[in-house]
Amino acid sequence: MNLRRILIAAGATCALLGTSAAVAQSATNAAAAGVAAATKRFTVAMVLPRDDQNIEAGFTGYLQRQDVPVQYVNIRFSGRSEDIPELRAKVRAVRPDLIYAWGTPTTLALAGRHDQAGKDDAIRDLPIVFTEVTDPVGAGLLRTLDDHGRNVTGVSHVAPLPVQLNAIRAYRPFTRLGYLHNPAEPNSGLIRDRLKELARTQNFEVVEASLPLLPQGGPDPAQIAPQIQTLAERKVDFLYVGPITFLAFTHRDAVTSAALQNKLPTFCATESIVRQSGCLFGLFSNGANIGRYAGSMARQILVEKKPPQSIAASTLQRFSLLVNMRTVQALDLYPPMLLLNVAEVINVPKQAAAN
Repeated sequence: MNLRRILIAAGATCALLGTSAAVAQSATNAAAAGVAAATKRFTVAMVLPRDDQNIEAGFTGYLQRQDVPVQYVNIRFSGRSEDIPELRAKVRAVRPDLIYAWGTPTTLALAGRHDQAGKDDAIRDLPIVFTEVTDPVGAGLLRTLDDHGRNVTGVSHVAPLPVQLNAIRAYRPFTRLGYLHNPAEPNSGLIRDRLKELARTQNFEVVEASLPLLPQGGPDPAQIAPQIQTLAERKVDFLYVGPITFLAFTHRDAVTSAALQNKLPTFCATESIVRQSGCLFGLFSNGANIGRYAGSMARQILVEKKPPQSIAASTLQRFSLLVNMRTVQALDLYPPMLLLNVAEVINVPKQAAAN
């Protein structure tokens, strides 16, 4: 199997990001004089369920390089539905010129669904730029990506599912794909259903386990390990970990530890669970690039006074393949050389690196 051909044919190495960046750069250059002369310091509320990472560094770094004067106000979101009214009040109290939001739950907590206007207290009068929202349309955030008519736009980060499946097959063929579902996150059900659609035409089976919900409505983290053990006992070939905040970020170590304990290889659709935890490998957009692209959108809104309604939400089309050699060794499951030729390899043992 020619991995390079597969990924190129599927769009994983498409240079659309470069094209988009060139268009954005052209627009920013045209307004450079206006930025240099600007005296207003913009306030941007950075609403995150976690500490800053490379995505936020890309976002703030882009605005700094473009000489956009910004003061940032960090606001933490707990992720709990009962805290949403307080979160919205905190953000409004800052009186920001723009809101940066990371992830689907955070963005929905701020902006609400597009079809609930007038029925809730969502923030619909301030511009919001999101990152790492897997499916803005499917989650109900936007009606469409381009002509969405909302105060919300942003950048997704996930490679198309067919491309992800091709990457898994390039590592090792599979017939049974394990999926741990979090019923509390809309993305989880959307991804599961899409995987099952693809399974019908690509000759594999999705084997699902679901996290039980606590009385307060959230998923039970204590059930992560037992459910992953159940998937391993059902003889899945890989555990697919999608862009689900609860699993791929908040409790990523619990997910990867349970998978390793059960000798279950993991494929992940987000970066941090591979780079900072024990996922075997993954395919995704680079976080810094996502942040820069979101920064270009913020600049258009703040400096060029473009309404967010006129800026299409976008998914990047250049993706990175990342292999965690520490997990490779723990599983004794080495990738083929063709895959290594196009992948970034991390956590290489010192002796192997020296050789």
